[in-house]
Amino acid sequence: MNGKKIHVIGIGGTGMNGVAQLAAHAGYSVSGSDRAEAFGISPRRELMLASGRQSLKNLGIEILPQDGSGITADTDFVVYSTAIESDNPDIQKAKALNIPLLHRADMLAKLCEGKEVIAVAGTAGKSTVTGLLGWIFQCLEKDPTVYCGAPVLNWKSNNVAEASSLCNQRQGCRCHSLGNVRYGTGPWIIEADESDRSFLKFHPHHAVITNIAEDHFELSELHKLFSQFECQVSGVVIKNFEPFTCPNPLLGKHNIENVNNALTLCKALNLDIEKCKAAVGSFKGIERRLERVGPKVIDDFAHSPVKIAAALEAASAEFPAFSAYWRPHGYTPLFQLADGLVEIFSSHWKKRPQDKLFILPVYFAGGTVNIKITSEQFVERLKAAGVPAEFVEDFQTLEKQLLAEGLPVLGMGARDPELPLFAKRLAAKIH
Repeated sequence: MNGKKIHVIGIGGTGMNGVAQLAAHAGYSVSGSDRAEAFGISPRRELMLASGRQSLKNLGIEILPQDGSGITADTDFVVYSTAIESDNPDIQKAKALNIPLLHRADMLAKLCEGKEVIAVAGTAGKSTVTGLLGWIFQCLEKDPTVYCGAPVLNWKSNNVAEASSLCNQRQGCRCHSLGNVRYGTGPWIIEADESDRSFLKFHPHHAVITNIAEDHFELSELHKLFSQFECQVSGVVIKNFEPFTCPNPLLGKHNIENVNNALTLCKALNLDIEKCKAAVGSFKGIERRLERVGPKVIDDFAHSPVKIAAALEAASAEFPAFSAYWRPHGYTPLFQLADGLVEIFSSHWKKRPQDKLFILPVYFAGGTVNIKITSEQFVERLKAAGVPAEFVEDFQTLEKQLLAEGLPVLGMGARDPELPLFAKRLAAKIH
């Protein structure tokens, strides 16, 4: 143990619990808080969270309500993310006790000190390329440590005992049952996020920049940020991939680019490219990244124009007609991206009038927000652009509509933990 005690706010999120897992593995005494510990949650989500909590507890991580109780005078620092509001009880308690606040990216950078770091950045594809590289490096016995923004399906299990059994069967496997972190003695492969500029906290040895498209910032600002990031890389930077021919089990044309990005870096690092290609063939993908949860149900994290376009294109290649539903992940993103979203949906439905589109209410996780547009208003904009979209008020209504249509389904949306659960329930009813 290094004697340091840290508290992680929002440990229920993948990015935050990933940092907590790595910190615990590095010898920190870790506690964490999550809103779900303080507020009522659905029985279905409770079952989903139970194994995740147990996995963290098995690492010695104490999980507490997000009410400030997890922060005491002997806490060395408190880790937070950009999504945490300034009036959060844990933030207020830390300030009252004069305990330093450390951004998630700063904590990850601290954990990366002295390691050979490969960072994956870009507007889209970060999690997939990070997971791909981690899986390839594991298969090539490079024993990587991996920090991924979403669970790698090869490493994830919803059952802790099952996960331990699977790990014992995989030679050299040091994955955690949550699937978003792998511990190793080799290079560190991390996902670096541009959405809050936090990727500038890192000075990696090598990097992949998957792509640059307007999302959280204007395009001109993004190019400046990525140029600065590139200057902080001491070794190889992959921005333009080479085409490779190899087995690709992943859905979507964009995943061909993700595979090529990963393999191009592997080639630049002089790894055995044939072994790398073989590893790609056994990669199961990333949770909620065009995840086929049933023969006729695909679940995706798509939340921005470029990601929604990629998901719609992938589903179009799979099904002659399908129903799509989308839940906007916040009022501000919906307002800022509305023009691009209308353009993407309009472009798709001009080519595919047989498909159906349902829009759920904006996901609201609490805090202060300026509501400039609602889902109902967004649907009216879509209809004005010729998109036959329908607003549905809740998941129960959506399920009835989808079952009545009887088509294959593409689910899209970020942040809301009910989305993957709904997709799985739906998959059990649509065959």
